[in-house]
Amino acid sequence: MGELKRQVDTDYVYFAEVELLLNHGVGYPELIPQLREKVYREGLEESPYVKKADRKLIQSVHRYIELLETSDEPIDDKEDEPINKWWWHLHKIAKGRYPSLTLPEYLREIYRKRRKYWRQKGRLTHPHSMDYTNHTWRV
Repeated sequence: MGELKRQVDTDYVYFAEVELLLNHGVGYPELIPQLREKVYREGLEESPYVKKADRKLIQSVHRYIELLETSDEPIDDKEDEPINKWWWHLHKIAKGRYPSLTLPEYLREIYRKRRKYWRQKGRLTHPHSMDYTNHTWRV
């Protein structure tokens, strides 16, 4: 019974932290990758709580990065972690520079759709984009 309770707690705690952080701005953003790593180590990646939290994190990755950068302990991507541990590479995901085939299948389509949107949005706000009101280039 103790083992089952520990596993249920880990996947639910990860889910609850993601929900609180992204819905209400409450929590510790630097804790999210650590909790996701614990989920991975405990083999709980098929948990419905984990999948729901993962989807929310990918969909709201820019909000997550904003919250992370204003936290007391902002962290960057961990380049020493394997690329398939996507939770350590959320800045790459936010920039649309993460290889989609290394994501779990349930996250790929979300990422691909969001990446297309992020790239289009990035082009519109790029500092060297054309200012069509004056027909001049902004630099």
